[in-house]
Amino acid sequence: MSTMVNKLQPSFEYLETNLMRLVLEMAEKMQQESIALNSSGKYAHATPAQIRVFDSLRGEPRTISSLAEKLGISRQATHKTVHQLVDAGLLKLEKLANNRDLNVLFTDEGKQARLYGAKNLIKIEEQVIKDLGEADYQTLKKILLKHHNFHKPSTEN
Repeated sequence: MSTMVNKLQPSFEYLETNLMRLVLEMAEKMQQESIALNSSGKYAHATPAQIRVFDSLRGEPRTISSLAEKLGISRQATHKTVHQLVDAGLLKLEKLANNRDLNVLFTDEGKQARLYGAKNLIKIEEQVIKDLGEADYQTLKKILLKHHNFHKPSTEN
């Protein structure tokens, strides 16, 4: 086992600087910036819950149940938020062969909204590059991708 692992000890300093806290705080800050960038645009009406559902689809169809599980919220709350996005013309529902589940899919307008969101993410990442420098940004992204790929569920491979 690595010496670094042996050095990790519970402390107040550790609680302030642990990796989960740092990553979550960065993600929360980036999400707030994304919401702020959306606040004056075409999709200004989008709520944080709608943005989370939208982002969780990642361009792939998912059932409402799997979205709820991924988001860690009730199926009912997910259903309500998905239907708000359906009513807005960004998502559509498609019955599966078992007639019990519904797949959630992007409409053409929803695909355009994803690209609009991507433009905002680029603005946010450009600021991260300015803050960290290009080399550290690339290193951070490489490390996060490595960890993400290492922990992908076998169904995604």
